[in-house]
Amino acid sequence: MESKINLASNLLDIRDFQVFKSMESNFRARAELGIYHNGDKISYTMHGVKERFVKIKNCQNLLPNIQKTLPVLLNILNSLEFNTFKMRLFSLEILANQNNALLLTLIYHRKLEESWLLDARKLQTSLKEILGFHFEIIGRSRGVKLVVEDDYLVESLEVSGKKFYYRYDEGAFTQPNVAINQKMITWVLEHLKHGGDLLEMYCGCGNFTIPLSFNFDKILATEISKISINALRFACEKNQIKNIHFARLSGAECIEALNKTRKFNRLKGIDLNTFNFGSVFVDPPRSGLGVEACEFLKHFKQIIYISCNPQTLAQDLEILKQTHCIKHIAFFDQFPHTKHLESGVILEKI
Repeated sequence: MESKINLASNLLDIRDFQVFKSMESNFRARAELGIYHNGDKISYTMHGVKERFVKIKNCQNLLPNIQKTLPVLLNILNSLEFNTFKMRLFSLEILANQNNALLLTLIYHRKLEESWLLDARKLQTSLKEILGFHFEIIGRSRGVKLVVEDDYLVESLEVSGKKFYYRYDEGAFTQPNVAINQKMITWVLEHLKHGGDLLEMYCGCGNFTIPLSFNFDKILATEISKISINALRFACEKNQIKNIHFARLSGAECIEALNKTRKFNRLKGIDLNTFNFGSVFVDPPRSGLGVEACEFLKHFKQIIYISCNPQTLAQDLEILKQTHCIKHIAFFDQFPHTKHLESGVILEKI
């Protein structure tokens, strides 16, 4: 971990920062596994460093409930009763929450028929009887999605003594390291300046939006993914929060809307003139913000920037530091044993 921290701090040219370390194992809440077929038996695989793939039995990085599930699931799938169920099974995606509920997505290279649901319900029952966990099961093939019950999990996070509820949809982005995610949210809440209205771009399912709502008068949260916007709507209702307004807009569209260079039907019912934005929160993809977005952010008194790529963060900060100074910065090791590093930066206008 020290090497990637040193690399990031040198890249950002900073010496004063906080570091939040992850557990070395039992930390990851989701996994994608390949399926290797040998006769009528299957094995799990992962991408290898030198090899195209390597067969595995389990992975210590995963949450304990996933680790307990994988061998049981494999034994069931390899039983004679499920021979046709695993036919042309290509890969498996698994997502878990902290309440021992798991979402399994089985992906096939054959067209799935409604009859698949009968075996999927048997699998759900068998897993529950053996492990005592609740399972949501989904089957996917080209153009087909079959769902046994629900295609999402409800997760709860505890931040600063409060419990918040979220909807994690199958296939949508969620933070993979639950413990570090809670530390990230807590760090932001402890270091930002409160009050006024907040603009949030790239809000996802509301990971930061929901806790931030207690620190600002109103929030306008934007996100291009329809699935994520629906998850945020669910979270607002579940947490009984009424001061969050949300719209399905990309980063570029959000800028166009607020600069009043383009009107959007997706903003129907939201009067942008009623907002008095003093702060902006951004959590962009690995490609960062870019010049246009950074120039837009310069108008805000406070910028909270969560980054998953120190290199593009450094490029964006070169622009933002023309008008803002860094007040707080932290590194969060969401991905132990990899070169990836999450960063949090809070800037204030000079």
